[in-house]
Amino acid sequence: MKLKRQIRLFYLLEIFGTFSLTDGVWVLFLLQRGFSLMEVGIAETVFHIASFLFEIPSGAIADLFGRKKTIAASYICMTLSAFLTLIAWNLPSLCLAMVLTTLGYNLDSGTRDALTYDSLKACGQEERYLSVNSNQRFLCSVAVSLSKLTAGIAGRIGYVFSYLCNMAFSGTSVLIAWNMQEPAVTEAQKNRPRFSLSALGRGILEQIAVSARFLWQHREIAAKMALDALCGCGATLTIFFLQQHFSANGVPFGWIGVFLLAVEAGGMAGTKCAPWLAARLPFGRLAKGCVVLSFLALLLTGSALSALSVSGGFLLRFSTLVLETATSGEVNRDLPSDQRATLISVGSLLFSVCMIAATPALSFLCEALGTGPAFRLEGTVLAVAAAAILLLGRKAFRMAKPRKGR
Repeated sequence: MKLKRQIRLFYLLEIFGTFSLTDGVWVLFLLQRGFSLMEVGIAETVFHIASFLFEIPSGAIADLFGRKKTIAASYICMTLSAFLTLIAWNLPSLCLAMVLTTLGYNLDSGTRDALTYDSLKACGQEERYLSVNSNQRFLCSVAVSLSKLTAGIAGRIGYVFSYLCNMAFSGTSVLIAWNMQEPAVTEAQKNRPRFSLSALGRGILEQIAVSARFLWQHREIAAKMALDALCGCGATLTIFFLQQHFSANGVPFGWIGVFLLAVEAGGMAGTKCAPWLAARLPFGRLAKGCVVLSFLALLLTGSALSALSVSGGFLLRFSTLVLETATSGEVNRDLPSDQRATLISVGSLLFSVCMIAATPALSFLCEALGTGPAFRLEGTVLAVAAAAILLLGRKAFRMAKPRKGR
């Protein structure tokens, strides 16, 4: 395997596969087109219900039939979802577009990390994973930040051209994924079956059964995934409603993208700091620190003062990306290659469960109380839930020494 070329393609995919002209203003676009904030919340809930249903099967498909093909299929779905969002005329059509978006994310979720880790493992360089993954997440954050920054451009050119641009980027991502190499580090990966509908159902069920047994025997891994999912949910929902928070507090449309860029800079800083912090702190201490910082950040984010709100968003993205990157490195070392994508998808499944419960609740609170009080209440709930996970899974977060090779 040409590892340098493979890594370059990983990095290109992070940029082209993540950048979206509508990322910072899609909620506002939908509101301008006549959808209500509650309808947007319902569509987002449908997204996560579909994710709950598709997440584990999509990971099993990646493990059974190949990771690069699965990633290519994910961006085909993303291209179609951009087109359907462009022509959505009512809530059912919007929800259908959301389901396609979900399938695209699910096919990519877990698959990309699994492909990265096993590409390095095939070359005997898996100790580089945290560094490479940190760079991937950094580039992802850069692409997300640029997406937020272009909110003003998207507002000027309109939603039609914005979604057409999204389709072009997703189409480019299909080509990038197809040019990757498929690593084979186990006998099962060297002898993968050809894709067929007859083998699909049986293969998925067997893959899920094996993965469930593994997690039951390694419940500390599930606890780490659960904490990461909870904090990720809190950050995602907060950023989701920050567009409305800034708008409600008098921030001009063009400045919303600048403020969201400043928030996303916290994610970029978090991904680059994660390897350094993980090499010096036990995972348990690092995880607890991220939880405390996330709670304080949510309190700041709800401020009516833009400077405090942006600072809170920055710290929130920083803490959650540190935890996400460190958790990925911590967990991947203990996962078997044949079930890697399926097991990583469990973390995404837990994230979807959190989002299904929290999205309609926070949507209601934002409309009933306003975004500021809703964010502060969200922070309190997150702190209590995180404390419960840390207590129940205390074996997973015990103060072990940092692992070497980070």
